[in-house]
Amino acid sequence: MRVVLLNNAIFVQGDSTTLHEPWMEEFFDHHIHNTLFLDNGVLVLNNEGLMKQKEDFLDTLSDVYTKKNDLTGSFYRRSLRKCKSAAVRIEVPYKKVEKVDIELFAFGPNRVKVTFLTQNVWVMRYLKQQLSSLVTNSTSTQLYIDVSTMAGKTRLEKALNRREVLHYQINYTYDHDFMRKLYGQFHGFGFKNDELDKMIRYHAIFEIPMGSKANDLKKRYRQLAKRYHPDRVQTRSPEIVNKYTEKFQFLQEAYCALQAAS
Repeated sequence: MRVVLLNNAIFVQGDSTTLHEPWMEEFFDHHIHNTLFLDNGVLVLNNEGLMKQKEDFLDTLSDVYTKKNDLTGSFYRRSLRKCKSAAVRIEVPYKKVEKVDIELFAFGPNRVKVTFLTQNVWVMRYLKQQLSSLVTNSTSTQLYIDVSTMAGKTRLEKALNRREVLHYQINYTYDHDFMRKLYGQFHGFGFKNDELDKMIRYHAIFEIPMGSKANDLKKRYRQLAKRYHPDRVQTRSPEIVNKYTEKFQFLQEAYCALQAAS
């Protein structure tokens, strides 16, 4: 484990077990609503109302770090305490991607059940954080989501669009009647699992809810196509040009498919 202060943030670089330490998980459970989930770690923003929990976390972090590195604990504890208002970024090294299977079931237009077929506390934390205002009930493996508003449906689609969190690859499956129950009939688009998955991802990239008017879709497409056109970054590095090109091509694919389905 390595702990450094950089750019007004406390960076913790650990191994694959770091996030599963009980004291670490307790810290995240307290700060779930001000945590950003990254592909290779998490960023916890400061919350003045949870300063006691933050101080306890920093004290434990200092004790663990100094013990592992045979350092003077009191010095590091005082140093971390001085930075208690800084954000905490915890990074975990690359590891083999683990798949997390999740099933979605729509009871009707207002309620969705999310079931973890592969139990994973960190992906569960991610979904709880993303859908916090929509969760009506939960267990260790299930979430019940209120999507009675279009804003709620849009928030769910946006959360489902992300497939990698903390080196976990999320695989969503849907009951065969999911689309009809939740949104009503969509003509011109299939209802197999991969087709449902694509439709949700297409809407999520435009950040508009399913069932949006054709004019709204067209307006949003023009905005994003202008933003991600490869010509805007042709003088940048090849990696950035490729990223913009892939995004632009996906926008075109999504726009054509949603036009055909409308």
